[in-house]
Amino acid sequence: MPFSWFRRPRLSFDAPRLRPRREKKYGVAADLAEIAPELRQFLGQAACVQLGSFERLSALVADVPGFAPKEAIGRAAARAFARHQALVDELKHLGADPEREMTPFIASLERFGAATAGHDWTERTLGAHICGGLLDDLFAALARGVASDGVKDLPALFAVDPADGHALEQLLKESLAGNAQLAARLAMWGRRLVGDTLLVARSALRLTGDAEADDPHTEPLFAEVIAAHTRRMDALGLTA
Repeated sequence: MPFSWFRRPRLSFDAPRLRPRREKKYGVAADLAEIAPELRQFLGQAACVQLGSFERLSALVADVPGFAPKEAIGRAAARAFARHQALVDELKHLGADPEREMTPFIASLERFGAATAGHDWTERTLGAHICGGLLDDLFAALARGVASDGVKDLPALFAVDPADGHALEQLLKESLAGNAQLAARLAMWGRRLVGDTLLVARSALRLTGDAEADDPHTEPLFAEVIAAHTRRMDALGLTA
């Protein structure tokens, strides 16, 4: 059930407001169960996200220059599809209809895909690196709090080969070398991407709508995910 990622008018969102990462030091959230969704909902949304990553990476293969980058990104796309299929298989194992569980998330993820499509292959490569990394980190972390009855090792379903991120990082580094104008443009694009991606991340949480009640549970999770995002941007020499 592929998505139809296509160019649509830019959408404007207000990104979730997070405290600066230096304000507090958080450990791994001990109470993820307070904000984790029900298992089938989690698997359905995660399966959609992985299918979206597969389509984003597959389309990128045609854009990027060079045979080696095409091969590396193609392998990353195959692994994203394998994660999607593993999540679908778990839904089937639970007696759920994968299409029914995924359907509620398709429209919002299509809008997300359109809003983060990028204008050229460098923006699309950064999008695959930043959006994919943030969402993989979020769902892998959140999996630790989902009541996973019937799934042996839920976090293991989100295991990502470090080679996937390395391939995208190296391709971007080669393009950025000595190109201050491109670096400035991609730094700005990266900041746009993180806002849109955090909206998807927040939609995966079970929240009360009361910031005072929700923040103690969400802040450690988002701090962990944002810290990993900042390391990815730092590695590229870009400002997060």
